[in-house]
Amino acid sequence: MKKTLVFTLVFLVVAGALFAAGAREADQQVYRLRTSTNLAASGTVGRALQYFVDDVNESSGGRINATANFGSELGTQREQVEMAQTGSLEMVVASPPSALAAYVPQLQALNIPYILRDEEHFVRVLNSLEDEISRLLAPHNFVAVGGQNMGFRHMLVRRRPVYEPADLRGLQMRGPNPVYVEMFESLGASGVTTDWTDVYTSLQTGVIDGMEASPDMIYSMRFQEQAEYLSKTFHIAASVFYFFNREWYEALPSDLQDIVMESARKAAAYQNRIDLEAQEESMQKMIDEGVTVNEVNDLSEFARLTAPMVESFRARGPEWADFIDKIQAIQ
Repeated sequence: MKKTLVFTLVFLVVAGALFAAGAREADQQVYRLRTSTNLAASGTVGRALQYFVDDVNESSGGRINATANFGSELGTQREQVEMAQTGSLEMVVASPPSALAAYVPQLQALNIPYILRDEEHFVRVLNSLEDEISRLLAPHNFVAVGGQNMGFRHMLVRRRPVYEPADLRGLQMRGPNPVYVEMFESLGASGVTTDWTDVYTSLQTGVIDGMEASPDMIYSMRFQEQAEYLSKTFHIAASVFYFFNREWYEALPSDLQDIVMESARKAAAYQNRIDLEAQEESMQKMIDEGVTVNEVNDLSEFARLTAPMVESFRARGPEWADFIDKIQAIQ
């Protein structure tokens, strides 16, 4: 009886020691977190990504080694998304309508023109849709968090200012995905998709007559050097999310999962806070450098011509209608 008791006690001590050693080993394991964006480090999304990386490294006490790549150092946005899906990257900063629509097409509905009222409304939409976007992308090995507003977008044109839709006739205008192409065609222009990294040379060589983006995005890439007119159309507010490789994220200890999520949301809040100021600063810098900036004559005319896009996209299928309903339900 005594021998049995002694053996049991010894077993429990050894098992406890092994468990403690295993726990210590798990605590000491360093997880690699490689992140990337196709945007410049100097823009608000780039600054937020650096904020995220620094916060993860500090908050994890070195248990996560996070690094960032900027400006398409690792390839195009589409290539970076594919890397994140397969695990060559642990996280990519990407636009849902442009970069994730290959997996969930209805994400393009976020880019329907004039569906959003203002920046505050858009941030509420992004925060409210985080779980839904993660749910839709879960089968494709992504977890979405940290929606960021990149500002309302305007049209930058080489030939002439845009005051009304008729001024777009005959122009070849770049957009990042088919929603923008349909918008330009609704307004009388020819819409084309061109990779973000090719926009500068496409403007320079006249392959495209213009493009559209927020002031900070334009200025961070120096596109205004190749086009002299910026017309304030406020047609779409673009966004990015942090898309984590789902397998990598779910393999993290729960406390590190919490740190990653908290850091992502802190970085998103930081980006959303600094973006309005950055948009104003970039707009003023372009004016100072000689870009002609103008208001359009009647924004409601642009909205009227693109309004049928809501129903045309809703008609693509019940999954499209459901996602558009979710967007429009957020006040």
